[in-house]
Amino acid sequence: MSRKWERMVRKNTKTTNKSRQKSGQPRISEIQSDGSVTLKGRSWFLPMLLMATGVFCLISFRGIAGQDNLYWITGISYIFLAVLIYYVRRPFIKIGKNALTSRRFGGDRTIEASQINEITVSKDAVTVQIKPKGNRWVFTRLYNRFQMDELSGKIKEFAAKNNVALKEE
Repeated sequence: MSRKWERMVRKNTKTTNKSRQKSGQPRISEIQSDGSVTLKGRSWFLPMLLMATGVFCLISFRGIAGQDNLYWITGISYIFLAVLIYYVRRPFIKIGKNALTSRRFGGDRTIEASQINEITVSKDAVTVQIKPKGNRWVFTRLYNRFQMDELSGKIKEFAAKNNVALKEE
């Protein structure tokens, strides 16, 4: 599709979704033009660490904080940041026609199928081994809270389409 057509589709979908939401009907999901599938997980480790730090600040500085409110603001800020990260910054993997995109620590990263050495699929994890440096992307049921049945099915399709070595454990 041309870019103009894609913009028109996005604009019309947006206005239609607003009117459907006002009338109580479910939204029309936006169709991605490249045919990619995005699977989202839920990150819990960093929010749990921040929540524990916030509670620690509130408890340990309880007696000291009689005159200074900055201790309370610090503890509440840690808890607010934990809630924000838990609900907003979700890990994802976007499986396109010939590339994988994922949220890494420094931002979103994309790798082409030609850069993938092998993909390992197990019951609780999917590991993508990258050629140039030997780095690995690991998506797990425990740490990233992905739906592993759906993820492993889509990854197997991706590997078959792009002739990437697939190892099942």
